[in-house]
Amino acid sequence: MNRKFLSLFLLVGTCLFSGLSMAQAEALPRAPFTDMLDSMLKDERLVGYDIRSLTADDINIELTYSGDHHYSDAELEPFNNGVCYAVLKTAVSTGLMPFTGHTDISCEAMQRSGERAEAGTLGTSRYQRASDDFVYHSAR
Repeated sequence: MNRKFLSLFLLVGTCLFSGLSMAQAEALPRAPFTDMLDSMLKDERLVGYDIRSLTADDINIELTYSGDHHYSDAELEPFNNGVCYAVLKTAVSTGLMPFTGHTDISCEAMQRSGERAEAGTLGTSRYQRASDDFVYHSAR
């Protein structure tokens, strides 16, 4: 009885450990992404970011824009997509190949309250594998 229990315990433990190891292996290195995003903060429009997910399957970044300007979708779309292209380039430089794999990349645009705008969601840029392009979807 004890032998069976010990064998089962070791088998379950091995499976759990290998599952955790695989989950950790899918995480992407954070430093290249934070370095790139920190450099983007030099633009006065972008005031912050939050890396919500950074794995081989899902890269999701929340970009926070200044509330001192009311952004139209025509202004926001190319800039938000541009930040996403920089995220894609960084992902490729880490060895990820989103255009051939199953990686979802999205950059959510948020705005803080300020002199000219109220806080809220502005829109999201999502990677489209078929066209190897980002498409911006307005939340307004």
